[in-house]
Amino acid sequence: MKHIAGIVLIIIAALSLLVSLFGLIQIWTIRQPLADAAVVGIDLCVETLDTTSDALHVVSDSLQSARDTVTTVERTTLSVAETMSTTRTTVGSFANLMGKDLPTSIDATRTALKSAQSSAVVVDNVLTMLSRVPLINIQYNPDVPLNVALGNVASSLDNLPPTFNTIERDLNATGTSLDQVITDFYDLPKTTRPVQVNIADAQQVVARYQRQVDGLQKLIQPIKPSLATLLTVITLGLTFLVFWLGVLQMQMLLKGLELVSQNT
Repeated sequence: MKHIAGIVLIIIAALSLLVSLFGLIQIWTIRQPLADAAVVGIDLCVETLDTTSDALHVVSDSLQSARDTVTTVERTTLSVAETMSTTRTTVGSFANLMGKDLPTSIDATRTALKSAQSSAVVVDNVLTMLSRVPLINIQYNPDVPLNVALGNVASSLDNLPPTFNTIERDLNATGTSLDQVITDFYDLPKTTRPVQVNIADAQQVVARYQRQVDGLQKLIQPIKPSLATLLTVITLGLTFLVFWLGVLQMQMLLKGLELVSQNT
């Protein structure tokens, strides 16, 4: 019985030693290819992280440019709205001038001219009469008498009030249009504000990803220089483990030999 047990131990120990030897050879055989593959993998990971970091920087710059553009649009529209508000006030003043002040002045001028025309009739008659007196050397025979000239001026002023009224209507219409445009300009920030919020949220997301990528880069960069040493340590550790397994297997082999020898 001991003989059989010894033979079994010898067979198991021998097979275990062969497996251990094969494993030890494989450990040292694949060490370098494994190291090369690990280096390639780390290089690829570093390159990917660098590309990702560059892309995040581009996205961050684009978002900042978009945010600056939206801010510029807001400021520009508000500035234009303020300028147009001033223009609207000026247009209202001109409309009031054309609709009230100037017609009033024209009416006063026409009244004054008509009054002057009545006086001019007297002046014309006196001068005409004096020009007929032989002893007084006065020549008065105008092509257009003074009262007629004044009447013509007064008549020419008759067309101005309707023109002023037309201008007033046009200015009022322009003012109404400006009011709507000014309101639209002042309302524009209500539309751009959500855009600013979305851009700010996107910038926060990009910044968070950038921090994660930076952390991974700092984590991976020190690995490559120490990779060869790390693999050597692992290989030596596995070699030491296989060696002790071999020692145990040798003890098993010696025990089997001992059992076989005791039975003979």
